[in-house]
Amino acid sequence: MEKNGRYLTAIGERSPAIMCEPHAKVFEATMITADVPHTIYELEEDDGPYYCHACDLQKAKDYVKRRDEEAATPKIILPGEFH
Repeated sequence: MEKNGRYLTAIGERSPAIMCEPHAKVFEATMITADVPHTIYELEEDDGPYYCHACDLQKAKDYVKRRDEEAATPKIILPGEFH
C-alpha cells in the first residue's frame, strides 16, 4: 500500500484524518455541498509520507468481505489436513 496521504482534514472540532488527494477532493466537495464547517491543510513534503485513512478503511472492508466470503464457501477437509 502506498503512503500517499498529503492532506490533513477535519470536520469542526472532531479528530483530524489524513487523506490522499482524490479522497480530500471528495471530502471537500461533500462538506461544501452539505454546508458543514471543515478544514483541509496540505502537508509539507517534510511531514510525510503518511497512509490515507480512507484508503486504509477501504482495504480493511475488502479484507473483511473476502474473509466472510471464504468462510461461507463449503470446503472439503481431507484426511490428515489438520494434523
